[in-house]
Amino acid sequence: MKKIHLLKYIIAIVAVITVPFAQAMMLDEVFGEIDNKAAEFIATYNHEHHTNLHTIEANRKFYASSCLLPLKVKWHKISLSSKNLPHKYGLSISCEKSIDSDHRKWDVYVDVRNEQGNSIQSIN
Repeated sequence: MKKIHLLKYIIAIVAVITVPFAQAMMLDEVFGEIDNKAAEFIATYNHEHHTNLHTIEANRKFYASSCLLPLKVKWHKISLSSKNLPHKYGLSISCEKSIDSDHRKWDVYVDVRNEQGNSIQSIN
């Protein structure tokens, strides 16, 4: 009987250790996919418009689960409260149907910078 209880405790400990690790690995994969999609979009834009823009990694503080549909990318204008910088452009990476039933749709912002590392204030 003691062996059964010990086995239950061992299984519980292993689950407590491995589940968060697996979730973190899944998030790394999802955000890697987001970063890759943003980089592909900017590479195409650079080629078409003869620019040299680059993306900054997506903010990992946001929640994003694996997407069942292809990710969508579009330019996103953000209004700022600064007189010197009234707005900036970045990318909105969105998922219309994720594997998570609590968060079926999600949208993550990816910052875009120019050669000097400044925010983008206009797009063609």
